[in-house]
Amino acid sequence: VMNAAGSGRALLVGASEGGPGCIRFAVEHSDRLSGLVLWGSLAKGSRAPDYPYALTVAQYDLWKQRLLAGWGGPAEIETFAPSLTGDRQARTWWAGLLRAASSPGAVAGLLEALRDADVRHLLAKVSAPTMVLHRSGDRAVRIEAGRFLASRIPGARFIEVDGDDHWFWVGDRQSLLDSISAFVRRG
Repeated sequence: VMNAAGSGRALLVGASEGGPGCIRFAVEHSDRLSGLVLWGSLAKGSRAPDYPYALTVAQYDLWKQRLLAGWGGPAEIETFAPSLTGDRQARTWWAGLLRAASSPGAVAGLLEALRDADVRHLLAKVSAPTMVLHRSGDRAVRIEAGRFLASRIPGARFIEVDGDDHWFWVGDRQSLLDSISAFVRRG
């Protein structure tokens, strides 16, 4: 995509489950990045003895079943955006987005891939300037997962953002945007 767009270098932003893929890109194509921003992301999709920041495989599979059972409605909005739980318009929008974006079967495959993702072995190889942002009360990805990323990526900067919402466009967006703008200007 970068070649087709004529882009030599870019700032890559990996939110949530997009983080592991962006980490892989940062290692495999470091010359193409001006920087890496990870928002509410993680290095491993499920718990391990040396990675207690995620659900166990059994817990993850139960959560996946609950999400898929609610597909077509505002499934798991309480996890992704607790501040919008009582907002009827947001709930309607989220339910419509889920129905339009994918089928339950396709989402099951995506969730299984995320559950099995593990890029911990790549973190020390990231050479692009990196900033990790995470909300303190994120219910979808624990803040410890963000701290883990920042502590394992050389020179990464960790910024804790107040709030409980996982989605970056909900809650205090200005501090997020200000942090990214400052990061870009320093780069």
